[in-house]
Amino acid sequence: MTVKAALRFVTHRITRHPDSEPTFTARCLKPDCGWSVAPTSDGERADVDCMEHTGRTGHAIFARTCETVAVVVRDK
Repeated sequence: MTVKAALRFVTHRITRHPDSEPTFTARCLKPDCGWSVAPTSDGERADVDCMEHTGRTGHAIFARTCETVAVVVRDK
């Protein structure tokens, strides 16, 4: 008896889940600072908070993250 395999290739795409919002965070990279932006869906507000921190402290380097929920769907 022989086994035959049927391979079917389907293309997919990945996108942001429509029921979700991105979450932004940031943290100051100055050693011993410890300042950070609490998770928020307002990316512009997170950027303003970083600029205000720079204005108060002179610390100008930040690690920023934008996290999203993704969904993979079959391409049509």
